[in-house]
Amino acid sequence: MSDTQRQEQIALWVGDFCESSAFRDHPSLVREYAPEVLGAFLGGACAERDVMPPDVEESDLRPALLEHVARLEMAGSARADVPALCASFLGEMEAQGRLSGGRTLGLYVKALKTAFVAAAQGQGQTIRSQATKLGRNDPCPCGSGRKYKKCCHGMLDN
Repeated sequence: MSDTQRQEQIALWVGDFCESSAFRDHPSLVREYAPEVLGAFLGGACAERDVMPPDVEESDLRPALLEHVARLEMAGSARADVPALCASFLGEMEAQGRLSGGRTLGLYVKALKTAFVAAAQGQGQTIRSQATKLGRNDPCPCGSGRKYKKCCHGMLDN
């Protein structure tokens, strides 16, 4: 598979979608950005595992949407409609017999809307530790039965 063949296939798929009735159901603002958005989306998904468009899988879509598409410049109000546009695109590709499981992949992309909007605004996800903090008076994690402050406290801090 050559990169040129992949780019031609992506351009063909995007062009055909932009002429479909499913495309006209989307707001005009997001339709303005559609060729660039869908090209970056499908191109990013293909690049994840170096595959052709019919071989794209669910694991390829998250980074394509949250990394490649989220970086694109577009009006803020259009961003909220991008996951629905991408989902519609995947569903239409299945309807045309080009992508197996496109509707299911589309549902997955729609579920990423909140993460996409946050990524597009430059917000990272907050990661909180699920573990409880070890206190000085808690039992030592080494299993000695002594308090942490009288056992391994000095050794683990160094």
